[in-house]
Amino acid sequence: MLLSEKIRSHSFWFIDFLKGGKVKSHYNDIKFILENFNTDKSIKQRNYHLSSLMDHAIKTVPFYKDYKGYNSIYDFPIVDKMLLRESVNDFISNKFKDKSSYEVSTSGSTGTPFVVFQDKNKKNRNTADTLFFGEKAGYKIGHKLFYIRAWSKVISKSRLTTLLQNIRMINVKNLNYESISGIIKEIEKGSSNNAFIGYPSAFKEICKFLDAIEAKPIKAKISSMIANAEPLGDPIKNSIKKYFDFNILSRYSNMENGILSQQITNGGSFFHINWASYYIEVLDLKEDKPADYGNLGRVVVTDLFNYNMPLIRYDTGDLAVMDISNTFNNAPAFTKVEGRKMDTIYSTDGRVMTTVVYELEYFPEIKQFQLIQKDKKIYLVKINIDGHFKQEQKMTTLLKSFLGEDAIIKVEYVDEIPELSSGKRKLTINTMIY
Repeated sequence: MLLSEKIRSHSFWFIDFLKGGKVKSHYNDIKFILENFNTDKSIKQRNYHLSSLMDHAIKTVPFYKDYKGYNSIYDFPIVDKMLLRESVNDFISNKFKDKSSYEVSTSGSTGTPFVVFQDKNKKNRNTADTLFFGEKAGYKIGHKLFYIRAWSKVISKSRLTTLLQNIRMINVKNLNYESISGIIKEIEKGSSNNAFIGYPSAFKEICKFLDAIEAKPIKAKISSMIANAEPLGDPIKNSIKKYFDFNILSRYSNMENGILSQQITNGGSFFHINWASYYIEVLDLKEDKPADYGNLGRVVVTDLFNYNMPLIRYDTGDLAVMDISNTFNNAPAFTKVEGRKMDTIYSTDGRVMTTVVYELEYFPEIKQFQLIQKDKKIYLVKINIDGHFKQEQKMTTLLKSFLGEDAIIKVEYVDEIPELSSGKRKLTINTMIY
């Protein structure tokens, strides 16, 4: 590390020490639990976190007061966004009603506001999670961090924080060739270790710029690259490898909880689940029973550290596949994260084929695209392109090779694919009636 990076790192931990060392304590807990997953002490600590949360919930949260005789977490009901939105006050702990809290709001892909209230300890836990999983991807406090997302006044970091932690906040809505050129020049001229976190679509724009100027491989010190909030396709991975000689990793997180899982350096394609801060289940698509390992299911999360608004068995609306990974001390891990059920694309014979949308990235003339499933065999591809698309037939033939030869694929040319409030664009939509 450079001297300036070491100073920033020491400053961060010294400030935490002055505040009671709470982030450090959480960090040590996370590190021990995940790196010693199958030891008796790790199991005992995870069980303690879970039972403490459930005991707190039945004593102080109106919604959970009728579950005082519970024997295990499976005695608690599954809750979803709709229930939480309609009955938010019933999920607030009586211990925190008159205390300051942190409001986390997300519209997600639904466009409907959803608010979760968090306490200070939960925020500290999230900070520790971010540091631990950042390190597993090569990042260390002090490295220059380019954070590309939709920034707002509510979530923007203070000038002091960005200075101490060496963070560059880049609004994805302002990401254009001029700003990308500035980023490339900064990392090439500087001596710092550079880390990136951002939407896959943002990394795609960076690579498109480099394609446009016929750039050679970038000569810069890259310590970490993490894609989050959207699935990461092979074309983007390959482009990042070409220009930065770096294997970009993927993170699965949400606003209402935090980091749920992440790929790690030399960890293959598995997503290391954050068992230290969450109890995570993958349930059958149609029944509230565990999905078999290797089968797609619903991601249901119990947040072990939000005592302000306990979320026990919260159905995230996401789909994933869980299996055992030797890489992570035989801990269950995600082999695949599909995203929201409403965004899942199926082939004509019923197989999940959401990632087929990334095949469209092999057509560089397409500026924006979106794949919509209208019915079991009917699909609509929306395309934003300058001029005439000469490869439409090739594109539909390619999609049929994945979706089924009996697929009916319609193409609609549009001027723009609308953005969500997060600055992302939905790549897939399923409007089929189940």
